[in-house]
Amino acid sequence: MKLLFLLIPLALLSCKSTEDSSTTKNEIKKEVITSLSKDQAHNVEISITTKEPYCGGAYPREEDLNRTSTAATEYLIIDANKESSTISSSGDGMIYLMLKPGTYEIREMYKNMPFEEFKKNNQPKVNQTLLNTNTDCFKEWWTKNLLKFEVKATEANSQFSATINKRCRTGFNPCIMFTGELPR
Repeated sequence: MKLLFLLIPLALLSCKSTEDSSTTKNEIKKEVITSLSKDQAHNVEISITTKEPYCGGAYPREEDLNRTSTAATEYLIIDANKESSTISSSGDGMIYLMLKPGTYEIREMYKNMPFEEFKKNNQPKVNQTLLNTNTDCFKEWWTKNLLKFEVKATEANSQFSATINKRCRTGFNPCIMFTGELPR
């Protein structure tokens, strides 16, 4: 009997916390825009590729140079009113959209956080052979968007492209410098 008195309040508390968390999730949820397929009507085509440098020590083969890759990745699309939505590219790095005329920007999802958190997340790890550069570099990197474009009512199909440049040993971070030994 005593066990029943303990279990009833526990069950009521667990139900209440479930309701509270679902309300919170709905309040912070952003709009998600679904990329259309190539065959559907669209007025914007965006191609996003990543350029991967050759980082080996030996003389590179021709196929090792100028490598690019694409992946299904989420981005933020920001309109002129600074309202953002989430958009995903397809596996070939393409995004097909039907947008109203206006200016838009594409931003990487990993930059969608306060500056101090962004800087903290992108610092070199302890005991790595990477050196940090100044705070201004992080601020510039954080504020820079991947692509800015304009959709005009007079154009039937606008095509835009962006390239993300990786660096050897530091990845996408332009604000750290590799200080270790290079491959031979």
